[in-house]
Amino acid sequence: MTLANNEQAAIWSQNAPMWVELDEKLALEVLGALPAKLAMDQLGVLPGQRVVDLGCGTGRSTLELAALVGSAGAVVGVDISAELLARGRAEAARLRLDTVSFLHGDAQVSDLGESQFDAAYSRFGVMFFADPVAAFANVRKALRPGAMLSFACWGAVVDNAWIMVPVAALVQATGSLPPMPGPGEPGSFSLGDPDRVRAVLAGAGFGHVEVTPHADQILLREEDLSEFAATALELLRFGGALADADQQTRAHVLAAIEQGLRARLDADQVLLSRSAFLVTAMS
Repeated sequence: MTLANNEQAAIWSQNAPMWVELDEKLALEVLGALPAKLAMDQLGVLPGQRVVDLGCGTGRSTLELAALVGSAGAVVGVDISAELLARGRAEAARLRLDTVSFLHGDAQVSDLGESQFDAAYSRFGVMFFADPVAAFANVRKALRPGAMLSFACWGAVVDNAWIMVPVAALVQATGSLPPMPGPGEPGSFSLGDPDRVRAVLAGAGFGHVEVTPHADQILLREEDLSEFAATALELLRFGGALADADQQTRAHVLAAIEQGLRARLDADQVLLSRSAFLVTAMS
């Protein structure tokens, strides 16, 4: 398999066990479930359609799409991490879903076919392309004329308190910022500028691009704070922070994150801002 995104492939492969464990935690689902559902609803998937799921990870969204297309349709989940896909394949086999398949590939360069799909979807999986214009152009080629692309991506990092609070705790505990991707480099917030989203999709040949802001707050109960803090620590590690830190330093950062969350407690709950974009475009 040819990979253009070699650095991202290595990162996801190295961190796959961590991500599989996170995928089971309620805290991670709380972060992205609502924007992801809204993006999927915008797609308007119909029974019998063929859908490609980009950056599908462990296949959670792929299986959700399979329920929408039914026994007459098909869903192909694509991801750069073979380790994450193994989890999706195992779950599809357990459910005996023969309408679901998984492709270990790089959406930027892998052959997805031509005019094969009625729709394309992604749940926070398209922010990690080394060359997003090339990747989306490759996806567009795989879509039938007039097919829709719909995805959820994160807005600007400063508008997402769910990550800014942990980052502030990291700085307080260690005195250093986590690694920050440069402008245009792959990363969770690389599509946090709506003008860049429009330019990338237009450059890839998509039309009728719509970028809809989704801004709300994540509600955490007091009893959820410890689990959320542990998840936030893992997300910081996934982003490259604490790579060489010892267990004591990690424990110190974890305590600082929980302390930062508890400082926001009001009536036994914490509200954290969430900013995402719901993006649609036509092939």
